[in-house]
Amino acid sequence: MNFARISRSRAWFAVCGLLSLSSLPLHAALLVYEGFNGYTGTNLAGQTPNGNTVGLDTSVGYYDGAASPRTAGFSLQTTGLTLGSLATSGGALAFATGTNVMGADIDIGATAYTGTLWNSYLVNISFKGTSVSGEGAVLRVGAMPSDSNNSHFNSWADSRNGSPNIAVGYGSTGTDGSDKLTNGTTYIIISKFTRVGQSVSPTTPGVATQWALDAAQFAAFLSAGGDEAALNSVTVTGMSTNTTTSSSTNIFSSAMAFGLVTVNDVGVFDEIRYGSDLASVTPSTIPEPAAAALLSALAALGLCSARRRPRTA
Repeated sequence: MNFARISRSRAWFAVCGLLSLSSLPLHAALLVYEGFNGYTGTNLAGQTPNGNTVGLDTSVGYYDGAASPRTAGFSLQTTGLTLGSLATSGGALAFATGTNVMGADIDIGATAYTGTLWNSYLVNISFKGTSVSGEGAVLRVGAMPSDSNNSHFNSWADSRNGSPNIAVGYGSTGTDGSDKLTNGTTYIIISKFTRVGQSVSPTTPGVATQWALDAAQFAAFLSAGGDEAALNSVTVTGMSTNTTTSSSTNIFSSAMAFGLVTVNDVGVFDEIRYGSDLASVTPSTIPEPAAAALLSALAALGLCSARRRPRTA
């Protein structure tokens, strides 16, 4: 028996297997995921996060936490938002005019997350409220979905500060960007929050950065490498930044909940992700450029499919 030949064969099978896996979205750093898939009916309130979610408490139903529930304006739809090659699961959450608040408890284990927190979600706003202030659409984290005064990691697709722009902030008051989303267009909102769960100061501030990309911009981001350098090099629809130097820390833990808040806007939320790196919140259904190039080269050479003919003598 030729053990050297067997070892080489096994090595090639291992390499080819790993290359095949590189075409799948990797979620090793994914902390929370909700794609609104697998629920029943159109009313999400009271339904518990299901097996299609990640990092959510499956024993507590969706709620708002206020004395007067404000969940009626949200409705499940079976068709989800899509954005090019972004991995999606089907289903979405639509919101109607009025004041709507709803979310779910986070469950990422006993240890709070510390470090840089990345967040993304899809949104398509078809109508924005016309009042001076107080209206808009935001994804946030707090003790409960309705906890507006102590909320963290706010990512506004439509600011509630009187300008229909995107905005980002560690607390309930964020910083508006100079750009707004176009009605009827699907965007991915990507946010980065540094020093989460860590002390901050004037010399070591926490920095929040937000980017809004449409489908063409997201494709360009992936083609440029899909990393933070690519995110900062491609054209985006809008961008905003916010810093915190408060002595208090912003916590992302199982004691928190994420919340969706909309006031008089109409649209759809989908594909909510929190993760420890950019790749975990922007998974693609196609290989990253480097992996795709290597797979193409191997396919051309036939290395993964060629077989040796058995010896006849």
